[in-house]
Amino acid sequence: MLISKIREELETGRLVGKGDRVLCAVSGGPDSTALLQVMWELREEGGFSVGAVHVNHRLRGEESEEDARFVKRFCLERKIPVIVLQADVAGELKARGGNRQDVARKWRYRLFREAAKRWNANVLALAHHADDQAETVLMRMLRGAGPGGLTGMEKVRRWKGIRLIRPLLGCSKEELEAFCRERNIRPRLDSSNESLVYTRNYVRHKIMPVLESVNPRVKRALNQLADILREEERVWKDLTEDAVRKVCLRRERDVWELDVSSFLHLPVALQRRMVKLILSYLSDAENPDWTLDAVERARNLALGDNPSARADLPGGILACREYGLMRLTRRGGNQETAVEHGPASVRIPLVIPGMTPLSGLSGAIRASVKEGSWHGQVDGRDKAVFDRDALEGPLVVRSRKPGDRMTVLGMNGTKKLKDVFMEAKIPKRLRDRHPVVECGGEILWLPGIRRSALAPVTSATRRFLCLEWVREEDPSVPQKLSQIQEDCHASGHQTDLDHGRGDCPEDGGVGQSDRR
Repeated sequence: MLISKIREELETGRLVGKGDRVLCAVSGGPDSTALLQVMWELREEGGFSVGAVHVNHRLRGEESEEDARFVKRFCLERKIPVIVLQADVAGELKARGGNRQDVARKWRYRLFREAAKRWNANVLALAHHADDQAETVLMRMLRGAGPGGLTGMEKVRRWKGIRLIRPLLGCSKEELEAFCRERNIRPRLDSSNESLVYTRNYVRHKIMPVLESVNPRVKRALNQLADILREEERVWKDLTEDAVRKVCLRRERDVWELDVSSFLHLPVALQRRMVKLILSYLSDAENPDWTLDAVERARNLALGDNPSARADLPGGILACREYGLMRLTRRGGNQETAVEHGPASVRIPLVIPGMTPLSGLSGAIRASVKEGSWHGQVDGRDKAVFDRDALEGPLVVRSRKPGDRMTVLGMNGTKKLKDVFMEAKIPKRLRDRHPVVECGGEILWLPGIRRSALAPVTSATRRFLCLEWVREEDPSVPQKLSQIQEDCHASGHQTDLDHGRGDCPEDGGVGQSDRR
């Protein structure tokens, strides 16, 4: 019965194909031993090869050593290629500390990948079953996971260039144990599976029995919930990607910029999913902690009234509000340009006529002089025209200085340059690089913002100084969201952030013991 069920699962789910080299992760417990036996029996009709990998965590003394000997004997009897690797979990805990189960998981998947390379495997088969799936969904529910986290473990996914499959997710633990008895297999039993120190064991032995007293089919209900949400998440994925395309103004490896107004017009559910996707893409952390609190801290920057608020997020991410923009930046990345305190002093003579590159500042300025009458536009966003004969002293382009003031066209007196920048909604990080055109010690023009009241063009003007600010070319490169998703997976960052793990696929959740 189990053989028929797994055969159908492999075929309909396209988990394994002809010519595949399938490496089964085997601990020696009933679940993984049953998986190896089934895959071994189906190998010829399926046209695939089967091998095994066992990771000895060396955490239970002689019991761990006997597990390794059992797996070797089991494979030798069936002529199954097997690789046994040693993990130094205790040594790493002593040197670096950390959670025992989390460290063991990282070691396990690191060695799985090493074994796959050795045996040239393109498929890694894991023995998680329906009971594990139910426990995983329940544990995530207790932790407050969102819909994405309640989708549970996937039957098939890509992981570091390997197809990771879970053929037993439709089978109960009872079915697997019955299969072992039918085949006269006596698998190993892990004594640590009874310890209530681990969260999963507590859920399995204490919470699940209580729920089963209310609903005897609670495990089936939790698996059904995961299946339903998994299908719905596929729809949400498309909606989120479409929203990102519409709202993101800049998408690079280290910097993402969102239009705040467009972002706020989205439903809250889409806002949260967008933030999760972007944080996942940017994070360098192995285990990004994308709790609802972290997502809301970023989202609240867009909701708040402070036009220059900022927040430090887990995973080395800096979120900044810059008036109508929200920037999410990977700290230390090549594109991190949070230059709030730029060059102490930049002073460049303006070439007239000609083009003046603004090294240390932003862009360049093109200057020309025309004589006679003027019929063109006098001033524009990036252009300004002055009476050349009314300007005395050399023209220079410099960076801003403390206490800068300028005379503003149409106003009496002067105005603080800081206030002019704020009114123009120029982000703080850009102000030190913004060019200031000065003549004779007075500010003549702030390119892209406004001109001063100095040297206006009148009917008496005969020589016109024309200045044009040539902005830096926008470095943003649009990317297809499908490619972004692939990059997230390739770099180890999950896009389903309710349960993402950076270094290895989830194998049931924190607190799971390793015996299957």
